[in-house]
Amino acid sequence: MQAVSTAPPSPSVVFVLSAAEPLRGMEKAAADTVAALREAGLDVGARVLTPPPAPARRGSRTARARAFARSLVEARHAMRSDAPVVVLVGIWVGLRALPWRRPAGTRTIAWEHSYTRERAATSGGFRLVAHLVLPLYRRRADAVVAVSETVAAALRAQDERLAARTSVIANVVREAPAPPRGPRDDAPPQLLAVGGLEPVKNPRLLLDLLAHAPGAHLHVAGTGPDEPALRAEAAARGLDARVTFHGFTDRVPALLARADALVHTSRSETFGYALLEAAAAHVPVVAARTPQSEHLVPRLVPGATAEASGPALAAALARVLAAPPSAADLARADAARAREFSTRAVTGAWARALAPAPAR
Repeated sequence: MQAVSTAPPSPSVVFVLSAAEPLRGMEKAAADTVAALREAGLDVGARVLTPPPAPARRGSRTARARAFARSLVEARHAMRSDAPVVVLVGIWVGLRALPWRRPAGTRTIAWEHSYTRERAATSGGFRLVAHLVLPLYRRRADAVVAVSETVAAALRAQDERLAARTSVIANVVREAPAPPRGPRDDAPPQLLAVGGLEPVKNPRLLLDLLAHAPGAHLHVAGTGPDEPALRAEAAARGLDARVTFHGFTDRVPALLARADALVHTSRSETFGYALLEAAAAHVPVVAARTPQSEHLVPRLVPGATAEASGPALAAALARVLAAPPSAADLARADAARAREFSTRAVTGAWARALAPAPAR
């Protein structure tokens, strides 16, 4: 008798991502979480809605339209799969997936990384997406997981129903031992900014800070729609010789190794990967004051926060450079991060969130 071939069984839990490349932000969080859950023995898989485009077609409007249409089809397949639990990674996946209903007896978890009131206030496009998706979180998601209390607070403020189903699970943060750093010399301070050059990141404030930090040199790792205007403004203010634009780069660890401080001017922070990466490298941080930056700095991330103005941030920078974190400060922050973002703590929280709901 001819053998009957069978398809491999679907994973019990499927994390649905909008894209897998580039691996940063929520994509990195999803990849790290899936890997950690697999290491812990959970039956977990991942599904990507949009494959990476060919480099030559990356900016093509037609290519983007086709990719969006394909992502809708993939989202429908993901939602109608027989996986007992589907985890939707981010609001953009929710936009594509939540219009489709899941089979009876299955669960949908929305994993929110991006929503804050500040981000909605600075981006009309994001505000529109949130207006469409947050009601679907209330109606279609069995649970909502936020990556931080900052995101959870913004979601809970929507209404009681969303508040009741929202919990917080931090991202996994895996750190290598920090390389040794010698004492600062008398060379001009080297500052590093990491992140997208877009309105919510407030990159113009970097130039205001630099104008009040004589002699400092700013390295910018990241790109985005505000880059041309930022370059032009740097030239107009006579700061262009003191700014190096590195674009999107995988050399952030090398740039951190040479930096005296990481400067962070974002209007909204949902988790704080850039701040945590600096802390892991034992580079002090000077950040604009937001709820999430105040949660991280200085308990988990050595450094200082200040109001979002050039003079205030420059004054905080001067204090940090004059009295950088001590070895004891760094060790305490290292230990605090290990407790809060450990693989064991995060996978345990996810295992509880993914467990079948008790029968009523």
